[in-house]
Amino acid sequence: MDVDRPEKHVEIAHCLPNELIALVLNELDVVSLLRCKQVCRLFNCVVADNAQLLYKIDLFFARSENGSQCNLDTAGRLRAFQQYQHAWNNLSFPHSRLVSMELEGQAWELSGGVLCQATRSGLTCVQFPCKIKGIPEREWTVDDLGFDIRDFSIDTSQDLIVAVEQVGVIPNQSCRIHFRTLSTGKHHPKSSIPFVTHMPPNMHEESKFLIQVCGFRIAVLFQEFADAASPNQLVIWDWKSGQQILSIQDTELRSFSFVTEDLVLVSVVGSEDTPPRLDVISIDNCSRDMVPYQDVNYICGLEYPKMKAEVLDVLIRSEPTPGWAPPLQTPFFFTRSDRIFTITMRVSPETNTNEECTVLVVPLSTIMAQVELSHEGPKRRVPWKQWGPYGSHMLFRNPSDTWVCYVYGTRFIQLLPWDKEKRARVYDFNKYAARRDVQDRQTPEPKLPWKRLGRSDPLNSQCFAFDEEVNTHLPGRVAVVNVMPNDHQDWEAAMIGEDNIIMVSSRAQKYGYMAM
Repeated sequence: MDVDRPEKHVEIAHCLPNELIALVLNELDVVSLLRCKQVCRLFNCVVADNAQLLYKIDLFFARSENGSQCNLDTAGRLRAFQQYQHAWNNLSFPHSRLVSMELEGQAWELSGGVLCQATRSGLTCVQFPCKIKGIPEREWTVDDLGFDIRDFSIDTSQDLIVAVEQVGVIPNQSCRIHFRTLSTGKHHPKSSIPFVTHMPPNMHEESKFLIQVCGFRIAVLFQEFADAASPNQLVIWDWKSGQQILSIQDTELRSFSFVTEDLVLVSVVGSEDTPPRLDVISIDNCSRDMVPYQDVNYICGLEYPKMKAEVLDVLIRSEPTPGWAPPLQTPFFFTRSDRIFTITMRVSPETNTNEECTVLVVPLSTIMAQVELSHEGPKRRVPWKQWGPYGSHMLFRNPSDTWVCYVYGTRFIQLLPWDKEKRARVYDFNKYAARRDVQDRQTPEPKLPWKRLGRSDPLNSQCFAFDEEVNTHLPGRVAVVNVMPNDHQDWEAAMIGEDNIIMVSSRAQKYGYMAM
């Protein structure tokens, strides 16, 4: 017998118990598993009848990961995940509630399904529920950190608050970056020091802070708005040891976001002769001492299209960060290895008196592909035409510049303020969902609200900021969702988390959430 012939291997497999075949198939990656389904009726039936294999496939297409310590068995997780996907595909959020906005402080943060608001020296916290995942709603307060909170960020997976305190008086004002626990407000036991101190070159009341936590690293961009000649500074510390591990400065540094735990994406506004760039820098290859950005050997710089406008502001957003992890009992969660970055750029065009705003959506895969191509040396410039048209998607949109948590995973949301029906538009750049979970006129099944994103007209027909044709396309889908009513005032903005949509009305001093 010629056992090397493929059909003979299939015949041998028919002699094995289905349970053993399923164990073997479970060792395959999903692409190989789907190919095996097509080999014969036996393999197809084994997959169709095995909860573990179906769960593995569903997680792959939804770009999700399995939780490690959930009490549900595999069949229970599969049922919960299918219910969860059905809710997102139908934009079904049966649970909603209003949350009062704190009046004492202006700082707030939304991360890991938790909304925190500063109350001058303390925090009020709300954990948004998700019934499908078994996450309860929970409220608690951190009464007094012992200082006025200028700004802060949180990492729910590490029970961490990173809070900024301003010390002294202008012009000799410094910043203390405190490390406290989110549960109690006490000094974090994993930090060897209670805070680190940094003195920006020119502190003012208008100074702003962009703070992000990624594993054992925390990064703060100190932004100076009162004096255009003063440089912005990006500083990264190991918050557990208190050691400074990166420090760069430049007037053209505008925003940043972690790509991996070692790589950081920074926005650099170019001169009149060079377009803005998105540079990827390696933390491990940078100096610990303060250096001008021109001396930084960034890996690669992704150039914007040529512009005929003054750049007023840039903001890079991406959630969750690569170092974040969900609560231990979470049955499944969005993968951190397949997310999007949104780069919101506000400009003043030469030929238009009105400010314009674009949102550039860049998948993590696009950035990492250019990093892989940059092995010959540092400071590789990548012209727009080489990466942008088929590696990004540019939208002519104007999201809130205050309520900026409008991206999570592969989804981006914007409120439609002109829509009297109180709706928001949701984009999802999961390429698999764009193929499978959209409206299909050829089937009698109930229609989904999602439509496949088509190739749009050049952005230049709407936007006057660019000096060359801008035409982009990424696989994705888009839908409009009805938001919860607000009897007091109209909503001002929409934000999005993994399991919920959050509405904001500062005039009514209310948040509203819709949860699964």
